Amino acid sequence: MALMQVRGDWAPMRGALEQIAAIGRSPQAILEAIAVELEDNTRRRFATNIAPDGTPWAPLNPVYASSRKPLPILVQSGQLRQQLSTEVRGHTIIVGSAMPYGGAHQFGATIIPRTEPRLKFKMGGKFFSPKKVVIPARPFLGFGAEDRVAVEEQLHLALELAMRAR
Repeated sequence: MALMQVRGDWAPMRGALEQIAAIGRSPQAILEAIAVELEDNTRRRFATNIAPDGTPWAPLNPVYASSRKPLPILVQSGQLRQQLSTEVRGHTIIVGSAMPYGGAHQFGATIIPRTEPRLKFKMGGKFFSPKKVVIPARPFLGFGAEDRVAVEEQLHLALELAMRAR
C-alpha cells in the first residue's frame, strides 16, 4: 500500500472556496457584469445586421432602401438601439428596448389597414396602396454564441478574483 499525507494551512483554500460560494449566494455583481456584456452585444447587432443565431437580417425592400438614409437596417432614427436597456431581477437578466415597434422588428409583423380597404403611403417617390405590408423578423434580442463567450469570460473573471481574494 502506498500513501501520501499532505499537511499545512488549509485556510487560504477554504477562504477561496468561501469566496466562490459567496458568488453563488449573492450573484448580483456578476449578473450585472454579464448584463453589460449582453447589452453591448445586442447593440453591436445593429451595426452587423446579424441575428443572435448568426443569420443575416432580411434585406430592406429596395424601393424603401433607396428613400432612406444610408444607415444599417434597424438604424433610421437610432431610437430602437438607443433605448436598449438591461435590468437584473433576482437571478434573471432582462435586455430589451422600450420602443413600441421593437417587437415588430424582433418577431416580424403584418400591417393591415384598420379603417380603409388598403394602406396608402409614399416610398421612393412613388405612391403605394397594398392590402398589407409584411415586415420580416430581424431579431436583435437573443442569446448567441458571442453572448455565451461573454458569460464564460465574466464567470472566469469572477472565479479568478475569488481565488485571489484569499
